[in-house]
Amino acid sequence: MTTAQRFATLALLVFPAACNPISDGSDSHPIEAATIKKRDPARVRVEPVVRREMLRILETTTRVESEQQVEVMARSSGLVVEVLVEEGDRVVRGQVFARLDTRELAIAAADAEVALDEARAAEPRLELAVREAQARLTVSERSHGQTQRDYDRNVAISQPSPDRPALLSPKDLEASRLARDNAEGEVRNSALALERVQLDQGNAKTALQRAELTLERARLNLANMSITAPFDGVLAARNINVGDTISGSTSAFRLTNPERLRAVFYRPQRELGLFTGTDGSTQLAASGASEGAVAAEVGLFASAEALPGRRFGGTILRIAPTIDAQSGNFRVTAQLNQAAEGTPHAQLLPGMLVRLEIITERHPDALVIPKRALRREGDTTTVFVVRENRAVRVAVAEVLSDDESVEVRVVGDGRLEPGDSVIVVGNRDLEDGVEVTVADASEPVPQAVPAAEHAQDGAALDENKAPPLPEPGPEVQPPAPSEGAPSTARSDAPPAGGDVQ
Repeated sequence: MTTAQRFATLALLVFPAACNPISDGSDSHPIEAATIKKRDPARVRVEPVVRREMLRILETTTRVESEQQVEVMARSSGLVVEVLVEEGDRVVRGQVFARLDTRELAIAAADAEVALDEARAAEPRLELAVREAQARLTVSERSHGQTQRDYDRNVAISQPSPDRPALLSPKDLEASRLARDNAEGEVRNSALALERVQLDQGNAKTALQRAELTLERARLNLANMSITAPFDGVLAARNINVGDTISGSTSAFRLTNPERLRAVFYRPQRELGLFTGTDGSTQLAASGASEGAVAAEVGLFASAEALPGRRFGGTILRIAPTIDAQSGNFRVTAQLNQAAEGTPHAQLLPGMLVRLEIITERHPDALVIPKRALRREGDTTTVFVVRENRAVRVAVAEVLSDDESVEVRVVGDGRLEPGDSVIVVGNRDLEDGVEVTVADASEPVPQAVPAAEHAQDGAALDENKAPPLPEPGPEVQPPAPSEGAPSTARSDAPPAGGDVQ
């Protein structure tokens, strides 16, 4: 190794030690004093505490149904010869939708009318026969009475007495008795004839009633060849065409009443108390008296994807009195308003998919803060309130909440009032009582750093501000190192004058 190389190596070893004298334990080092970062107040963003109404809302989806919706079936079989309505037509009760071929039934109805006329014509004829039989019976009874008197007189004169002989021979007496018996038989025959005529008259009345029923049945069958509306509504579907042959099981039309809408949905049994008021927290009232009716008013609103921005009011009609054993749910039926609130032209239609919001609890005077203000640590929930430019921790309990806000109740000795400013940004690592600065909405707010991190080993140094070491010149003669001074080497500093041997 040459002399120049030895001096260069020695300069690398001694010069850094000369630039870094031994510390005397004081805090007045010029580099450290220049690089200590002063701790600034944490910058936070706040929002006010307000009092307003908070609601407990259950959400579910279902489809809108009409309370009056039926499949209109054909009541007879036959050939469709006329269709009088189309889908979307508004109809009234009894209006004819379609007609089937009625020729055969019309003939049957005419035949029944003729049979009824015949039955009606037989009635006066039988009444006349009854009167004739009654007259013959009267004549027979009169004749029988006369022959009985003649026979009694003949019996009296046919017996001889002491002062006279018999005035009637036995032969004549026998002829008188025969005439009396014949008259008695005639009376019995006349009575039987009258009874027979009266029986025929009763049968004629039955035949008349049967003829009337036959005609009524024929007319009903004839009327069933016309398909009619069972109630007022709107025709939702037409399933038949002219020329179709249909039977009594064919669904010809679908009729609905769009003005009477309902929604049926199911809720788990743990929520039954929210609808019946048995949990003591709801304020509900029944809108319809029926078995299983709710005990208090449940607010209900519906919204449909097909009608964005529209809300439709509703009420709970009834609650099923039993729980489904398979699913563990109970059935709820609600009535929905057809028109939207404030926009009558926006209307719900049967079959629409809707999202229901069921309000089961109202707190009209709730203490409300943004959800971002909450800080949860295990089972403890706290918020930070800015008072006199310091963050004050307040323990709270959550009550009701929505998408962005939450109702809270103060726990312990803390204080939280409407108008207080709660920290919503920058509260993640805050400590109770730390000094804070409220930032404007446009200023970025970093999360606060815990105070313990600012005081490790006295003060933190900023490495970006450390002065660079001076580069050694090629002709510099480094001084001899003092005894006990530390030696420092940088692996990234190349030696002057070549490689170290």
